[in-house]
Amino acid sequence: MIKAAWERLRQSMALYLRFAELLREHRFAMGLVLSLVLATVALELLKPWPIQWIIDSALIGEPTGGLTRADIILRGALMAAVLVALDVVLDYWAAIKTAEIGQSVVRRLRGDLFAHMLRLSPKFHARHKTGDLLVRIMGDVPLVRTVLVDSSVAMASRVLLVLGTVIAMAWVDWRTTLVVLAVVPAFMLVLRIFSKRLTIQSRKQREKEGELADSVHESLSATPTLQALGTEEEVGHMFARQNRRSARAELKSARLSARMGGSMELLFGVCTAAALWVGSTRVAEGALSTGELLVFVAYVRSLLKPVRATSKHSERWSKGIACAERLSSILDEPIAIVSGAEAIQPAARPQTLQFVDVRFAYEGQVEALRGFSATFQRGQLAGLFGRSGSGKSTVAALTARLYDPDAGEVLLDGIDLRKHDLPALRASSALALQENVLFGMSLRDNLVLGKADATDDELHAALRAAGAAEFVARLPHGLDTELGSSGTGLSGGERRRICLARTLLRPAPVLVVDEPFAGLDAVAVEIVMRTLRERSQESIVIVIAHDLDRLDRFDTIVYIEQGVVRDAGRHHELQARCTSYRESIRSMAS
Repeated sequence: MIKAAWERLRQSMALYLRFAELLREHRFAMGLVLSLVLATVALELLKPWPIQWIIDSALIGEPTGGLTRADIILRGALMAAVLVALDVVLDYWAAIKTAEIGQSVVRRLRGDLFAHMLRLSPKFHARHKTGDLLVRIMGDVPLVRTVLVDSSVAMASRVLLVLGTVIAMAWVDWRTTLVVLAVVPAFMLVLRIFSKRLTIQSRKQREKEGELADSVHESLSATPTLQALGTEEEVGHMFARQNRRSARAELKSARLSARMGGSMELLFGVCTAAALWVGSTRVAEGALSTGELLVFVAYVRSLLKPVRATSKHSERWSKGIACAERLSSILDEPIAIVSGAEAIQPAARPQTLQFVDVRFAYEGQVEALRGFSATFQRGQLAGLFGRSGSGKSTVAALTARLYDPDAGEVLLDGIDLRKHDLPALRASSALALQENVLFGMSLRDNLVLGKADATDDELHAALRAAGAAEFVARLPHGLDTELGSSGTGLSGGERRRICLARTLLRPAPVLVVDEPFAGLDAVAVEIVMRTLRERSQESIVIVIAHDLDRLDRFDTIVYIEQGVVRDAGRHHELQARCTSYRESIRSMAS
């Protein structure tokens, strides 16, 4: 049991020290806070003594030093008031500085965590629910900050106050102090037992909150779909069940915290009663004055504040350590896609993009690509055609190195993509995926994600190339029109065209677009087709094609089936020689 307790303490301290690095830049501010804490502790220890002076020198004993009883009472009261006023000022100053440090820690930790998440591969995000990641950023980070700053400062204050109080009590009467200290082992035992349980329960509570947040995120994002299906009531019941599970987990934490607080209060009551009994006996024996007994009892009672705080901050510490574990699991996640050891810059005008016997599988699924080999050339408008689930989108993702192949190579002008500088490689590719991702900001801000320094002329040119200029001109504020969350307010076809315009805005020598014609009218389709044809003269252009009426417009078509290239050539050539190609077209047309 002792070994297990020591291991838990070691792990908790290791987590604390890991995140304590965030305080390095605030070491001078933390030093100031601790100095203020030390001063407030000293003032707290001085507070009972004006009362002792008044009782022993004015109310019971005889005045000394030429002072009258009234003088002693007045001066004692003034001394008590000054001590309280100074304590309030210093405590306020310490609280403000602590809050400033805490907010800085939250900003830094959230920024580091968010930046790390953005660099993690899509495989990681497929394993983790968005709502849970949101809870870690928005909910777990403040609790870690509480451990690092608030609870650390508070615990330091309480420890200093306890030590100072015990020393002052021993100075007043060491025999009675020993009676009080006899209860300390029981306090430590209670803390150890409940801290372990609170850490375990807090971890479960945060997991339940993450599941609840993800459910809310998914449901609210799909509200129109749920309404169309008429399943609002069923989803509401599902949310209610998850909400109850989360509430039960929180209630268990509250019960444990209440039990720990109650145990502490009970032990403290026994301690106070024992101190009062022994101290009163000492007064009766003449070893203590009445005023000194009152000071001693005041010190014993003042221990209640740090004891209560220890109980409260022990709960916060347990929750904070559980949250630190959750954040560490994210920060320790390795970044799978990185630049090579001797990364090279991609060619400014590459001639070929080649897939050589590429194999790839998503986690826990069958292989999406099973020996895919194909070559795409600059100067050709290439189509990638196949049935749904054949691996086309996986080919597009590998082109921008969102993933690395499990086997085989993807070569740009004969050089493996893994040998290129990753930021430069991604800057040289423009990828429009099947999902139309827009953000709840202005149309202009969404577009310039493709090219940060784009001028208005470039933005309008990209919109025209995507067949979006006409409807954007009808928007109330044009490019400065604010979009709703995920582009709410635009139709599916409009969102697709905006995403395509953002992709076309990038002056990238490799362009991959997934189903660019879906949801477009005939005029817009012709505009986009003409744009892609023009871009193919200067870039490697790959179009994931589903529009059967325009397959004959491509210079070459790579036909993929179940992750393998079945054939490649012009549309009429494939129709003439590839039976499965003809069957695919027939089944997709029916």
